[in-house]
Amino acid sequence: MEEEESPVKLCVLPDGLPALRNSPMFIRAVAFLLVFAQVVLAQQPTPIVPDPKLTPGDAFAVTVQDLCVPGSTKKVRNVPAEMKREVYREYGVTSQSPGDYEVDHLIPLELGGSNSIKNLWPESHRTSPWNAQVKDRLEGKLHELVCEGKIDLKTAQQAIASNWIEAYKLYVSPNPPVSGLASPAASESPLNADDVWVNTKSGKYWKPRSRYYGKTKQGEYLTEKEAVQKGYRPANGTGE
Repeated sequence: MEEEESPVKLCVLPDGLPALRNSPMFIRAVAFLLVFAQVVLAQQPTPIVPDPKLTPGDAFAVTVQDLCVPGSTKKVRNVPAEMKREVYREYGVTSQSPGDYEVDHLIPLELGGSNSIKNLWPESHRTSPWNAQVKDRLEGKLHELVCEGKIDLKTAQQAIASNWIEAYKLYVSPNPPVSGLASPAASESPLNADDVWVNTKSGKYWKPRSRYYGKTKQGEYLTEKEAVQKGYRPANGTGE
């Protein structure tokens, strides 16, 4: 998802024109361009919930039995880089820093969500309290409830597709989560002390106090149960 942020380029006058360069009009023009650039960048959208016109949600034709096999999502995850770029374009995200967003499945793969662009949106890691890692908690909880037979699959899919924040309040907690994810730091804080750190590139996870816990370039914090449900494996066989 990482795309280089386009730098704002200013024209530099030749050294032979010092009078123009120091004139009040030139100074005001430069000041205007700088302010304009800041406004444009500040207006970058930070969607907390997806636009239903762009991302109504879409699902595969799967059964509960298909989804409740550990590692099932690894077999179907397939979102090419060009499709991710198209998602950012649709939502007007023209520049970003690494870790700002992830292209997320609105209906997650563990609930049968598809890789269609109708099921994808740029989910923020920086907003607080609602962000990508909080939605991951909801996804894990709904997957657990579906596999335990406490809610049916269609209900879970509709709940998260219609408004994932309201679904979180209904199925996880009525109170907003306490989260430090709005910080621009590359490595964020886990929501629980015993969360594991998943290296989303290698597909392995690390336990607290292990060597690479929270230190890999790509990753997220999950409970160990959620990590296993998503198909991730413990690093070195133990996660230590």
